[in-house]
Amino acid sequence: MRAAVYHGGERGIAIEHLADPYAQPGELLIEVGFCGVCGSDVAMTSGSAFDYPAGRCFGHEYAGTVVEIGAGVSGWRLGERVACRPKTACGACDLCREGHLLLCPGGAHLSKGFAQFVAVPVEAAVRLPQSLSLADGALIEPMACGLRAFRAAALRPGDRVLVLGAGALALSAIWWARRLGAAKVVVAARSDHRRDICHDFGADAFVSLSDDDPDVIAASLGGAPHVVAECVGKPGMIAKAVEQVRPGGTILSLGMCMAPEPILPIGLTFKEARLIFPLGYSEAEFEETARAFDQAGFRPEQMVSDVFPLEAVGEVIARLRAGAALRKVHIDPRIAA
Repeated sequence: MRAAVYHGGERGIAIEHLADPYAQPGELLIEVGFCGVCGSDVAMTSGSAFDYPAGRCFGHEYAGTVVEIGAGVSGWRLGERVACRPKTACGACDLCREGHLLLCPGGAHLSKGFAQFVAVPVEAAVRLPQSLSLADGALIEPMACGLRAFRAAALRPGDRVLVLGAGALALSAIWWARRLGAAKVVVAARSDHRRDICHDFGADAFVSLSDDDPDVIAASLGGAPHVVAECVGKPGMIAKAVEQVRPGGTILSLGMCMAPEPILPIGLTFKEARLIFPLGYSEAEFEETARAFDQAGFRPEQMVSDVFPLEAVGEVIARLRAGAALRKVHIDPRIAA
């Protein structure tokens, strides 16, 4: 099969022919339909200290079709459509009991979605509701992050929410803030080319991030935000969130900034604000996200702006690193190069 492999540093990303995987006992073999390009894929193939290990396949936002069923697996049929969690967990450690799926030191890493096929343990596959497409399914993973974040923030019905940024993670934050009962959701971004999609996902207003006057945002929200979701991941954004959040409020750092971020602790102290760094989701939250899409009649694939063949992974990631104005990008390994 064809798969994208990151070799680190100057060698970068290569499309290679690897041995076809097969469904071992307890596994399903998935033909990948779509795999999303995440901001972490861009950041972790950039030659930094946080890069993926050299020689590793990658891609963690994927959905596909069951094409082989391993021995001992029951209740599944060929042709069923699934979204796949990118990691399993041991289920027995403290982190598992606390719902920290991605932090469990056990389990298997399944971030191999930039490939034609992936074999996954059956517990990592979530059957897609009939209403959802494979493109929708590939968005469950990033969208589940917003649910986890607002659960961590203990968002209450009637709270005001400010979302900094307008990328895929920001759209997740907007949608979940609205679904969980936020009274007002305002987006602040440097460019307005995503204004319409932010409104489609539930934002009440869209303002310029370059405006340094907190009163502009407070006027749009009807007061200072109870929760600020920082989804940009650039130095200075947490400081802006501290500036904006109301006393007693919560800041969610979702942008995964990979550069030193200056924070003045006294600014948080004088507001008695919380700063939280959520990561991922629990198994239950991943499945809840799929059900929520179905119940709401929501088709998240509208956030996808471009679909490319597998051979374009390296080029697409380079374009995103250079600041290309793409929205959410999907890779479809079924497309002929």
